[in-house]
Amino acid sequence: MWVCTGCSCLCDDIEIEGDVIRHACRIGAGLYLNRSVARTEPLIDGKQTDIDSAIERAVEILKDSKRVAIYGLNNSTLEAQKIAMKLAEKISAYVDNGSKFGKLAEMILRKEIPSTTLENVKDYAYVIFYWGCDIHNSMPRHMSRYTYYPRGKKRQRGYEEDRFLVVVDVRKSHTAMLAKKNAIFIKSDDDRKIIREFLTALEGGIASGDVLRVVKEIKKSDFNVIFGGGGLIEGLGNELEEFVRFVSNVGYFIPTDYRTNSMGFFKSLFEAGIPKANLEDLLIDEAVDTAIIVGSDPLDSMPFDVAKKLAKLKLIVIDPKVSFTSKIADVVIPSAISGVECGGRMLRSDFTEVELKPIFKSEFDDAKILKSILGGL
Repeated sequence: MWVCTGCSCLCDDIEIEGDVIRHACRIGAGLYLNRSVARTEPLIDGKQTDIDSAIERAVEILKDSKRVAIYGLNNSTLEAQKIAMKLAEKISAYVDNGSKFGKLAEMILRKEIPSTTLENVKDYAYVIFYWGCDIHNSMPRHMSRYTYYPRGKKRQRGYEEDRFLVVVDVRKSHTAMLAKKNAIFIKSDDDRKIIREFLTALEGGIASGDVLRVVKEIKKSDFNVIFGGGGLIEGLGNELEEFVRFVSNVGYFIPTDYRTNSMGFFKSLFEAGIPKANLEDLLIDEAVDTAIIVGSDPLDSMPFDVAKKLAKLKLIVIDPKVSFTSKIADVVIPSAISGVECGGRMLRSDFTEVELKPIFKSEFDDAKILKSILGGL
């Protein structure tokens, strides 16, 4: 069995025989089948070199830098993330992974907000919220493995009788289109307003018919769960008090950050005691002159004005694949694809640790590269 690192479900039931893949979704199958496509080469100033020389040049750049940002690491193992935190401490670097889940992840780690495991959801959950996330596209096996469709220990009749699905989103997403049997879709123009309405209904007050219907279902079970996506996080902003109260009334909260090891990043950050930065803010304020980009492509996703500022930095890219960011980098260091070409550990979206067993072998992975850079400083 192979553990798929295509998303933060980290499905551990994938069977592979040559090019035949069983149980994997389109994301996981693509990760395996396309592993050799668009691979990076070690580069210095756009010219091909060897990995050792690229690492040496990266060390030289860092020694000459005034302030560094380390960005990405979502696809890196826990081992690599911990080395990155040591590197950040040594050079007083900012650290960011581009995710908006930082505050809620920290609250889960501090046990300030109740959370649970995906296995418990499968076995016991009745009302299941997908709030601000199109899980059908971002994590394709999430619903079939753990939530709406499967039979569990105390949910033997699945979605036909033993589950109730609630999808809250700004539009009728593909996930919302699945909300047909024992399910409801609630269109949201203001997440905080809907949360306040739920709190009112839970306390016996007046609310809309849809909210009252969901509250009636919530009260049928002592095990309900909210899966919150990026849309919910953006809708809440920094106003989390009412949301935490809402979760406590409903049951549990699990982040649905599709990034493979984003929760591992937050745990590594939390254990190292390093505050999370925001790379876009740093670029706008021109607070850094160098960036180490690990397994990410910020140039592809940033607003144009911010991306122009990123392009002016000294850039060290560590990545298995060619990206827009690697094409403008001063140094490019090719690395292994975590879980496919190197082993290690990662955390699922529910903070459950999973051991990776690679199918292929690669000499240089993120952990080894970062350790070499750290040693060179």
